Amino acid sequence: MKTKAGNLVRAIVGIATAAGLTSAFAQIPIGLVGPMSGAAAVYGTEPLAGARFALDELTAAGNAVARQIKLIPADSTANPGLAAQAAERMAISDNVVAIIGGMTSAETQAMVEVTRKAGIVQLSPLAQDNALTQQKNPWFFRIAQNADAFGSKTAQWAADKLNAKRVYVLSRNDNYGQSNSDAFIAGLKAKGLMPVGQAAYEPTAKDFRPVLQKVADAKPDLVAIMGFYTDAGLIVKQMSEMQIKTQIYANTAPGLPQFAEIAGPAANGVYGALYYFAGSIDTEAGTRFVGAWKAKYKRAPSQYEGMGYDSMRLLVHALGTLPDPAKATPEQLRTAIAKVNGFAGATGTISLTPSGDAERPLPIVKLGTEGLVLDRLVQ
Repeated sequence: MKTKAGNLVRAIVGIATAAGLTSAFAQIPIGLVGPMSGAAAVYGTEPLAGARFALDELTAAGNAVARQIKLIPADSTANPGLAAQAAERMAISDNVVAIIGGMTSAETQAMVEVTRKAGIVQLSPLAQDNALTQQKNPWFFRIAQNADAFGSKTAQWAADKLNAKRVYVLSRNDNYGQSNSDAFIAGLKAKGLMPVGQAAYEPTAKDFRPVLQKVADAKPDLVAIMGFYTDAGLIVKQMSEMQIKTQIYANTAPGLPQFAEIAGPAANGVYGALYYFAGSIDTEAGTRFVGAWKAKYKRAPSQYEGMGYDSMRLLVHALGTLPDPAKATPEQLRTAIAKVNGFAGATGTISLTPSGDAERPLPIVKLGTEGLVLDRLVQ
């Protein structure tokens, strides 16, 4: 019986080959690495949800490439070591042609060492650290704006729109916090401003009152917080408890509901800059995505869901430019991605530079009692 079954399988494969249908059964393995559990889980679960939504949508529309993609997710817990292990496993065991991730800058850097050696495309939806694209690594790309873009644009906005003159900068003591802090301060200097103070805090910190006393003594008219939503929420809450009344900019943190839950009423009025803000992209792709997401989930997509969505759509687009996507090598995919220019993403038009950075719009928002509102879309 085993022999007959084996012959049957071979016969089916032979028929499919003769009919030129083998690619219909082929799978294109693509990995996705990010925190799916732990304090930073939202940075992984939401991009994954966006990537899956893109695949389902494209498959339903009859996209031949999307039908063949096998998405392989892995939980890094935001641990660089685990992220690197996941990337290595995907490269060796799963034979992926590309990996979406990492999500935090630290885990992304750890993965870069693996994907560069293995010669596999790595596309990060969220990592901002400038150093990631300054290493002359042809295998790494991102659709997020780097820290320099975030910093220069938001610093100019703070000076022009908020009329900030006395700025105190607080930053998480890691790749993400330091790169964003450095870029923001450079942006201030370009406007002829110097921060009245700056301090770095440890990622595990919970009590910020000692450093916040220094903030209070400096009497700033703006406090810029470069951290995750977990620590930024606590800082804003403790500022309120200490009666430190000033304008606050908290980078991407206000885009998460968890930030407001942690900060409480003090979150009201806090500004932020997001990777993406639903409704800010008035294009066919942007409008279609928000409408489809709302139809399924009865709410607007988050910035991280949007970035995961566009990461997958960009990969599908790049694969679709190749003669036979099912047989695409990582090198062919790398070349195709490097040519992306003016891609009509749902989160904005995306063009990739020779370094692997992305040129894209940056929405600046304000958190109010009714939720987020767009303050300005910086091109």
